[in-house]
Amino acid sequence: MHELVIVSGIIEAVSNYAKQEGGRVVRFKVAVGELASFSIELIRELLRNLVKGTELEEAEFSVEAEKAEVRCLSCGATLGFSELIEPLPEDEREMIHFLPELVSSFSKCPRCGGRDFVIESGRSVRVVEVELE
Repeated sequence: MHELVIVSGIIEAVSNYAKQEGGRVVRFKVAVGELASFSIELIRELLRNLVKGTELEEAEFSVEAEKAEVRCLSCGATLGFSELIEPLPEDEREMIHFLPELVSSFSKCPRCGGRDFVIESGRSVRVVEVELE
């Protein structure tokens, strides 16, 4: 259950930020990348339970999915990862799901036909917003 470690880190990071800035956390937002392979619902549930008894107990929070995007290194186009792999056969999508870097082996840029991509977003779990009072 890697989500437990992730959530513990989120709580620690948000708490440390509040202490550093000298405020109380009113609200915070977490983004879970579609390629991160973590359960958004489990992260929500763990946050609900693990903030109890902490300075974040009264804070509102949200956990949202972050779409993955890739950039074509040939033409610079930014593309949605899901849209790029959608036309592929199921077995190829499955391989790419477990190793997203394989996208360059199976997909072409719809704009220029290039096969050189870099994943720009959607791989991590991160705190994207903290509101202090």
